[in-house]
Amino acid sequence: MFIKNKKLARILSSVLGLILVVIPIYLVFAQGVDITPVSPPNQQGPINSPEEFISLLRQILTWLATIFWIASIIFIFWAALNYLLARGDEEKADKAKKMLQYAIIAIVIGLMAYAIPTFVENFLRAR
Repeated sequence: MFIKNKKLARILSSVLGLILVVIPIYLVFAQGVDITPVSPPNQQGPINSPEEFISLLRQILTWLATIFWIASIIFIFWAALNYLLARGDEEKADKAKKMLQYAIIAIVIGLMAYAIPTFVENFLRAR
């Protein structure tokens, strides 16, 4: 450190930081450019009807369900392997049982992913 006085070093670094922040902001606003908002083009969005929304929702939830199915299969095999390797150790066996419970929860969530679009479709069509 070049400056031995810590207070002076803090003051100088604060002033330098302020200069590095304030001068570019001043230069930007000193240009006097008229900033007018740009209106978006008159195009419709990617989703134009409830059917397209339901289709997109079905695609997303199908991917999520696939991920959950794969995760649940991996957890089931992992839990089975941990249960086999427990060799009578109660803590390891309990851990394997909890992993199996999480795999079952993943299966339930995967099943729900197929039902959610139907509920949303019924809700949107009721209005």
